[in-house]
Amino acid sequence: MTVRTTPKGLAPLLELLELEQPRVVAARDLARIAREAGVEWPLNVIAQRLRERGWLLPLATRGVWEFAPAARAGAFGSGDPLIELRAVLARDPASPYAVAAESAAFLLGLSSRRPDTESIGAPPDARPPRALGGLRVVRWSPCVELVRRDGLPVWSRETLLAFMATRPSGYHDWPNVGEWLRQAASTVRVDELARELEGRSAGSWARAAYLLESGDAREAAHALDAQAPSGSGPYYLGDRSRPGRHNRTYDVIDSTGIEVGTE
Repeated sequence: MTVRTTPKGLAPLLELLELEQPRVVAARDLARIAREAGVEWPLNVIAQRLRERGWLLPLATRGVWEFAPAARAGAFGSGDPLIELRAVLARDPASPYAVAAESAAFLLGLSSRRPDTESIGAPPDARPPRALGGLRVVRWSPCVELVRRDGLPVWSRETLLAFMATRPSGYHDWPNVGEWLRQAASTVRVDELARELEGRSAGSWARAAYLLESGDAREAAHALDAQAPSGSGPYYLGDRSRPGRHNRTYDVIDSTGIEVGTE
């Protein structure tokens, strides 16, 4: 255990940090907390003192630090794989990035497996900062409102399924989808899924309906299919070079290896 000292004159500020327990602290938040604590030092001096003593840890995102609370027993990072996303959003809450794909499935409580590399969603025209270089970026602009999980914006279940149906190769954990597809399909809002699929190809709609039916949500699958644009298949879900099973109702050939378990 590493004993960290409290910089003279900054005890009230540290007390507030311990009360708030922020994962990351942006410069403007540090300035606000300093004002509330009655600390009138220059912001750069406050940050320097707290960094020197291991209370604030450096991040790739400039002007944002990770807070290491006393309970951490030293100047050690939390190991949070999404810490830089937190930092980017703390610096600019309007940044258009959200937890996506397999990472969304995990934070939504669907998948029990955290991906080896976390995924974030970004609009096609966005240029993610270098600080997010360690994360996998998938291009998608959600129509359905994002949800909050673990203090982060996360794709909704409707956005997740729409993405998987539209860009199957963009989802990297198909073999394990079977463990959670029934749960997701039973709670998906068909009208919101249809809104997320609006303007997408007939194949996207067919694959989405197939996923709902595979998750034992047949009524929802038929309701979605009734709104789908016309088109002709077959529509592939997975690698076309691999053998797959054919679903005649939606003309989908599935080679992903999904095996949906029974409850």
